[in-house]
Order: sequence, then C-alpha cells, then structure tokens
Amino acid sequence: MQSVRVLICGYDSNDARTIKTFLDGTLDAYVIMVSASPKDDARIIDILRKKPEDRFEEEETKVLVFIGFSEVQIHMVLEGFPGDGGLKRPIFCTLTNQNQNLPLRKLIEHLTAEHRNWTGQTP
Repeated sequence: MQSVRVLICGYDSNDARTIKTFLDGTLDAYVIMVSASPKDDARIIDILRKKPEDRFEEEETKVLVFIGFSEVQIHMVLEGFPGDGGLKRPIFCTLTNQNQNLPLRKLIEHLTAEHRNWTGQTP
C-alpha cells in the first residue's frame, strides 16, 4: 500500500483525529500525519525529517501540506474535506523544492498572502 504524508498546522488534537479519519476513509493509502505545532521557526524539511509527534495546537490559520499525493488524491481531499462539526477548511498546498526550505512561519505568511490575493479574504 502506498503511503502519503500530511503536514498539518493550526488544528487541535480532536480536529487532527477528524482529519486523519477522513483521510483514512477517503484515500487508498497509509496516511502519516505530521504536526507542525509549535515549530514556527523550523524549516519545513526539518519538521518532516523528525519523528511525527502527537502534539497538535489550535491556531487561527490552518494549513495542510500534501506530501506524496497523486493529483487524484489531492482532488479527492479538496472535494471531500469535512466541514461538519465546525472544522475550518485549511489553506492547502503541496510540498515543493522552494517551500520545503522555508521556516513554517514564512510558509504560512506566504500562503496567507496568496489566499488573500486569490479570494479577497483572510483564511
């Protein structure tokens, strides 16, 4: 079975479990959740190199980074992301050669600015 990873930021433990349950039920893949909380100054690549942690913290801006997903899998997540129970939709992105070297804080600033330019609203 293929494995994929998801870097998540801004969700508490309960929301992270909801996201994991959704991903497990949606994708035909082994899903590894990686928490980016609280690692604002760490580069994305350094966060991903460490052992996944179960520490998830609520933050205003929510981010979900796809790692190793196919286009079909990304589409499935974008279309079906659970909004039930008050789960706020994150800013979605994929891991790239450029953003993997950014500190988490810089990636969030960049994604927030892009989101604001694209939608005209703050995430």
